[in-house]
Amino acid sequence: MSKVCRLISVCMLGILSASCNLWPGELGQVDLPYEPQEARRIEQQSIEEESESAPKSIEESLKSIRERVPSAKDEAPQAVRELESGLEPLTVAEMRALVLENNLDLDVALLDPDIARLQISAEEGRFDAVIGSRFAFRRVETPRLNQNLVDFTSDDPVLDGAEVKPTEIGQTRDELDFDLGVRLPLPTGGEIAVKGLLDRKRTLDPKNFSQYLAGTRFSLSQPLLRDAGRNASFASIRLARVDQRISEVRTKLAAMRILARAEKAYWRLFAARKLLDVRAEQFRLAQESLDLVYRRVEQGLTARVEIARTEVGLYQRVEALIVAEVEWRLRQRDLKVFLATKRFPLRGERMIDVTTEPLLAGLDLDADALIQRALDERLELIEVELGIVRDGIEIAFRENQVLPIVNLDFEYGTLSRDDSLDNAWTSQWDFDNPDLSVGIRFEIPFTNQRRLAQRDTALLAKSQRLATQRARELMVREEVFDMLDIIDRNWQRIVAARQNVIVAGVNYDAELRQFEQGLRTMREVFEALSDLGDAQIREIGAIVDYQIAQIDLAFATGTLLGYSRVSLAPLEIPVN
Repeated sequence: MSKVCRLISVCMLGILSASCNLWPGELGQVDLPYEPQEARRIEQQSIEEESESAPKSIEESLKSIRERVPSAKDEAPQAVRELESGLEPLTVAEMRALVLENNLDLDVALLDPDIARLQISAEEGRFDAVIGSRFAFRRVETPRLNQNLVDFTSDDPVLDGAEVKPTEIGQTRDELDFDLGVRLPLPTGGEIAVKGLLDRKRTLDPKNFSQYLAGTRFSLSQPLLRDAGRNASFASIRLARVDQRISEVRTKLAAMRILARAEKAYWRLFAARKLLDVRAEQFRLAQESLDLVYRRVEQGLTARVEIARTEVGLYQRVEALIVAEVEWRLRQRDLKVFLATKRFPLRGERMIDVTTEPLLAGLDLDADALIQRALDERLELIEVELGIVRDGIEIAFRENQVLPIVNLDFEYGTLSRDDSLDNAWTSQWDFDNPDLSVGIRFEIPFTNQRRLAQRDTALLAKSQRLATQRARELMVREEVFDMLDIIDRNWQRIVAARQNVIVAGVNYDAELRQFEQGLRTMREVFEALSDLGDAQIREIGAIVDYQIAQIDLAFATGTLLGYSRVSLAPLEIPVN
């Protein structure tokens, strides 16, 4: 035994010396990707060095601008033809499917219900049965030990009343303890446990003998006030289930927000493409005007100064066309970010061709029906209602926690001793040595301030949420009324803009004919052309604003907007 102790001591000293060799600065080190000096240094960058070719001066760039304006009449500008070469059609329905399948922000939101679902599983795990065991071995070497003097009582008159001094002789003893049990939480808040135990004491010196102790114990602990009952016991699970439902509602709301934003990006791309078409048409008409002026000058019908006036108007259209091209590319990229698919890479020749036509129809909407639908289906209101349910569960639990602790404890067991394991184990079931205990434990703080404050906090949280519910209902009503007015306003804008386009077109044709008759200058023709382009752009803006207003109205009622050839069946949000 002494050799074993020495070996253990040497091992412990080795571990201690190895630990002492670690410098304090080496403890808890983590390899981080960003060094401290990098966090305190701001890098500077030269944009010119990043250019793949030598930077161009204004004079050099003017040459490329002039090359954009061919001398002969083209069907469409070269830049527009290059953009159209990589177009791929995309409808609103296809766009929604791609967003639900690939959008990265939605992927993040979809993880929240899974996390909440795992939290329910974790709370339900509180009621798992627990199997426990203990095994211990101990060797005791006691020296000879003199005890105090005692009075001895005996039936033998010689020994009765004698003063004796017990002496515990030196001995070597092995002790082996083993127990195995099961503990099971109860739905009522209590706990039951069953445990079997085995104890063996074996004396090796001065005599060799063994004694076995075998027993079985059954215990029950049941709260009577605090933590008693199914409501208190299942409170954490019920809260987790409500949190899961809230998480699902938030995920659906996030999906609808993402879809609504994607649809707005779709219609902004529609507007950018229509704007590009208008600018390209203005560019084409300006080219035709320049060719017309050249012919008339050659024929002596128009002064040469009209060439300069026409070129001024033409290059103004070149600038507008460049801005429209870039705007179209930017709106392409906005929509591609929502799609997040290799089908439409952020950088590449493959471009999106929006093919769904806008809904152009005057609507007579029932405000009361829309408001009632919004109050029934608006996800923000459903989330508040779930929060109120959660507050009710929390309040009930906190009111239970205010109660004092009163627990009923019951334990029953049977024991048996013998010099053999078999006899000790079997004889315990004779119940000759029962062990029974029943008791009540009581505990309460002097002020109970902490739990009272938690209960009052839960009550105030519910009052706050009720006020939030009323405020959100008012907000929803306001949003629906506002969207109805905006839809009506934008429809009137579309009608007015369409009439303006018709009149501006007639005016441009008239100005061009009068120029051909020598009654107008090219400056006046280009003013009429600008008026026509502005009217067309205002009509495009009104149409897109009308579509976006319908999307906002649908979102305000907790739905998505349906289009022609778009299924009105509910969209399924993917599950990770």
